[in-house]
Amino acid sequence: IRHFEFLDLFITSLLIISIVFCNSWIAFGENTFDVLKYGAKGDGKSDDTQAFEKAWNDLCGTNQGTPTLVVPAGHTFLVHQTIFQGPCKSKNVHIKIDGTILAPLRSNWGSCSKRWLHFHTVLGMTVDGSGVINGRGEDWWKDALLFERCDGLQFNGITQLNGPGFHLYIVHSEDVTISNINISTPAYSHNTDGIDISNSIRVNVRDSAIQSGDDCIAIKGGSQFINVTKVTCGPTTHGISIGALGDGQDEEFAESINVKNCTFNGASSAVRIKTWPGGKGYVKSVIYDQIIVNNVDNPIQIDQHYMRTPEKKDSLKVSNVTFSNIQGTCSGENPIVLDCAKIGCDNVNLKQIKITQVDPKKPSKTICNNVKGTINADVSPPLHCVQT
Repeated sequence: IRHFEFLDLFITSLLIISIVFCNSWIAFGENTFDVLKYGAKGDGKSDDTQAFEKAWNDLCGTNQGTPTLVVPAGHTFLVHQTIFQGPCKSKNVHIKIDGTILAPLRSNWGSCSKRWLHFHTVLGMTVDGSGVINGRGEDWWKDALLFERCDGLQFNGITQLNGPGFHLYIVHSEDVTISNINISTPAYSHNTDGIDISNSIRVNVRDSAIQSGDDCIAIKGGSQFINVTKVTCGPTTHGISIGALGDGQDEEFAESINVKNCTFNGASSAVRIKTWPGGKGYVKSVIYDQIIVNNVDNPIQIDQHYMRTPEKKDSLKVSNVTFSNIQGTCSGENPIVLDCAKIGCDNVNLKQIKITQVDPKKPSKTICNNVKGTINADVSPPLHCVQT
C-alpha cells in the first residue's frame, strides 16, 4: 500500500510540475506576439501588413508584464504604411526585430500618407534586435520610421537601409535613447536624413554609424538637452546639424545641445548650425567637442543665410556656442565659416582646432561675419574677424 501511495504522490507531483510549467509557457506565449502566428508569410512578396497590425493590437491590449512583438529571423516581411497606435495597457512594450521589414515599392504606396511605419503615443517602448528595416527608397528618394509622442523609447541594434526619406524621426518625445544602430543609404539619395529630432527633450544618440544622402543627424525646432556621442558620419552626409530653423518665418528654438567624440569621413559638412533669414527664436548653449574630420568639405559652419537666402529684418539669435578639440583634414576652401546675420552671434568660442587641407596647394580661407566671442591661439587656420 505504501508503494502505491508513494507512486500516486509521485505522479501527482509530476502533474503539478507539468501544470506549473505549462502555465508558465502559456503565460509566455500570451505575452509574445510572433507575426508568423498571425498569418504573416515572411516571403518578401506577400502583404504582411494585416498580420503586423493584428499582432500589435493584441500586444497593445494586454497588461501582462512587458509584451513582445517578434519579427523572427530568416524571413522578409513586406509591410505597407501602418500606424501603430497607443497608448498601450502595459507600461512597457518590446519590439524584437531579427528578420527584415521591407517597404512597398513606390507605385504601391498610395497617396494617403508618405510616412511608412508610424508609432504614435506609445510609452516605454524598446525596439531592438539584429534585423534590418529596408525602406526600399531607390525609386524616389518622405518620413520612413516615425516615433511620435513615444516617451521612454529605446531603439537599439537595428540596421536601416535605403530609406525613402528620413530614416528615423523622433518628434514630441522625451527620454529617448538611440544606440548601436547602422544606417546606410547612397550618396545620391535625396532628403534621406539619418536621424531627425524635433520638439523632443532629453534624447541620447550614441555608438552608431550613419551614411546618408543628407544630414547625418538633424536637430530641429523645439529640441532640448540632446546628447550625441561616438557617432560616425559619412561618407557623403551633411553632418550633425542644428536646423535649418526659421523656415517660412517661423519662430523656433533649440538649446542645450552636446555633440562629442564623433567622426566625419568624406562628408560635405561636419558640425554646423543653419537658420533661415526671416525666422524668429534662438539657438543657444551648443557644444561641439572632440571631433575628427577626414576629408570634409566644410568642417565648421554657422550659416544664418541658409540656401544663400538674402538678409531679412528678422533672424534667430545664435549664442553660447563652443567648437573645441576639432582635428583633421578639409577638402574645400573654407574650413571654418561663421556667417551670422546682422543681429550677430554672441559668445562663440573656438579652441584647440587644427584643420589642414587635403591638397596643400588649395587655398584655405576662413569666413566670419557679425561674430562676437573668443578665438584661442591654438586655432588653425586662424580667424581674425571675430569681435571680442
